[in-house]
Amino acid sequence: MNTKEKVRNDILVGMQMHLDACTMAILDAIIVKAVQNVEMTEVTTLPAMVDDTNQYVLNLFDVKKAPKLSPMTVEFYKSTINEFMVLVNKPLNKVTESDIEYYLMQKKPNNTNASLNNLRRNLSAFFTWMRKEKLISENPCDGVDPYQVIEKPIDHMEVTDVEKLKLGCKYKRDRALIEFMRSTAMRRGEVPAVKISDIDFRSGKLVIFGEKTQKYRTVFLDNVAIHYIQEYLKDRGVSEGSREPLFTHLRGDKTRSLDADGVYASIKDIAARAGMDRRIYPHLFRKTTATNICKRGGSVDAAGEYLGHAPRNVTDRHYTYKGDKYVEQIFHNFVEAV
Repeated sequence: MNTKEKVRNDILVGMQMHLDACTMAILDAIIVKAVQNVEMTEVTTLPAMVDDTNQYVLNLFDVKKAPKLSPMTVEFYKSTINEFMVLVNKPLNKVTESDIEYYLMQKKPNNTNASLNNLRRNLSAFFTWMRKEKLISENPCDGVDPYQVIEKPIDHMEVTDVEKLKLGCKYKRDRALIEFMRSTAMRRGEVPAVKISDIDFRSGKLVIFGEKTQKYRTVFLDNVAIHYIQEYLKDRGVSEGSREPLFTHLRGDKTRSLDADGVYASIKDIAARAGMDRRIYPHLFRKTTATNICKRGGSVDAAGEYLGHAPRNVTDRHYTYKGDKYVEQIFHNFVEAV
């Protein structure tokens, strides 16, 4: 990182507590333009303490990277890096491959190989960001091999599981929720933002904002899902054009959106009432929908397209346009209830 970049970062970190993310982005653009033709030379000072260096890096991460990630991803990255700093106790810009290996070895007794790989992945993403910011010259995780993990069969629900789950539906909202999750294959964090008026009840079309991709995508509700959602809305006494959240609380403020944790808890309660002898969770609906697409003759790429996964190759990313009609075709062919 050269002097000009350090000055830019120092200003952004210093203004972090005073400006929102949008204003920070504007300030960053102004700084870049203002110093474009300016030569800067740093006056040598005493080396920074470990705590100062690491806090500076974390502050910079909060300013420049965190706003581009989901809150949950930021939490995962920061919890891992904070734990790493406690165990290793050295400046983040001085971390070596052996430090990464030491940290993972310390975590090994209480973690599975899959969990260790998640920790390594979090660290690697953080150090990749540091490298791109020119805080380090290379990612110390690059030379650390992932732990071997035995591939398990993809967790999904069979038809009998889905039928049994329906027996646990006590409220109108319960059945509407599980049919909604089955038909749309949405992530639980994407559900709270959906409003009733977002749904086209004639075509079943619903445009949502992807939690991970930070892009809009289209999903669909079949006639079964629409029927139970309409039953739920009648029970609530709200119209199909209402701007209220689609799923709300059953008690207290009944207009308040059911958040991601509420979606998880609701599905868990439905499964408990149904006496399910296996784990049922929101993401299981995504896995089940993807599995059903392939079982019914669809390709892995078609499953990924409907679930909103990022394209896997250059051609798909830059040269192939697949609009709503393609997604709708996947839905009608492989997703909607027969």
